[in-house]
Amino acid sequence: MSRNISMMEDGRQPQNDARLSVAVLSLDMESGDVTENLRRVARMVEQLPDNTDIALLPELFTTSFMKDTDRMLQLAEDNDGPAMRLVSRIAVEKGMMVAGSFLAKEHMGDDGLRYFNRGFMALPDGSIVFYDKHHLFCLSKESQVLVHGQHRPPLVSFRGWNVSMLICYELRFPVWGRNVDMRADLLLVPANWPVNRGYAWRHLLIARAIENQIVVMGADRSGTDDYGEYDGLSMIVDELGRQIVPPPSVAPEGCPVPESYGNVIDTPFGPVLTATFSLENVKKLRGWLPTDRDADSFSFTAKSVFDDICN
Repeated sequence: MSRNISMMEDGRQPQNDARLSVAVLSLDMESGDVTENLRRVARMVEQLPDNTDIALLPELFTTSFMKDTDRMLQLAEDNDGPAMRLVSRIAVEKGMMVAGSFLAKEHMGDDGLRYFNRGFMALPDGSIVFYDKHHLFCLSKESQVLVHGQHRPPLVSFRGWNVSMLICYELRFPVWGRNVDMRADLLLVPANWPVNRGYAWRHLLIARAIENQIVVMGADRSGTDDYGEYDGLSMIVDELGRQIVPPPSVAPEGCPVPESYGNVIDTPFGPVLTATFSLENVKKLRGWLPTDRDADSFSFTAKSVFDDICN
């Protein structure tokens, strides 16, 4: 079952300045071929630097989205299926967090099956934290065949950092992802975001980083599927909203130039973006510019949780 976990420790003692090395795997998925996609992930992981703390995969990394939704749903997995077994094994063996989303199913007795776009954070201790996508894209069949998640994004304590998650389309809803009381330090965003809406994607990643004073990792898939092309959109930005990787061609205006940029590793199955961040820098920014003091208080109603927001 899906769980909403507020905090979880991985047992490793954080340093005074907890530095975190992260990687985005822009997987070129083979549509509908779970076995091949798992093989590609395993191969890409072999290219990661040894000190990688978090590896982020794209949205629905085992299947991709498919116009043939009947076939797509046949590929849905339980929480202990091949996809989660692989990412859990990698997390344990490599001593890292592995995150992303997959197509999940739940058995409902006489009512049959329910399907979810299920985010996951697999931890080195063998546990997995799950999050079901709440905002399903109403212009595709996603909102018709999948169930809206009913819980807020999780917050996971990992090596001194508090890590949260949104899934793709949810970038467009800033209240849902609001970093209340600046509790989160890093936001993971697995996605299938096509290049014809790339302008929005890049600016939404930057906006979420700036308004929440948070490092943001956007893992978009590579290649093509039934809905379009995806190459080149994965991006990692820092707590000031500066693009850290891929390194920008022009230095940012109106803010300091970053001390360093990240790297791009080319693989046969899509590029891997890597970067290292300092928690001290995140905290310094929040101390110098404490925007949370002026933030509005708010609460959520049940309407958008239980109703089909597209009808």
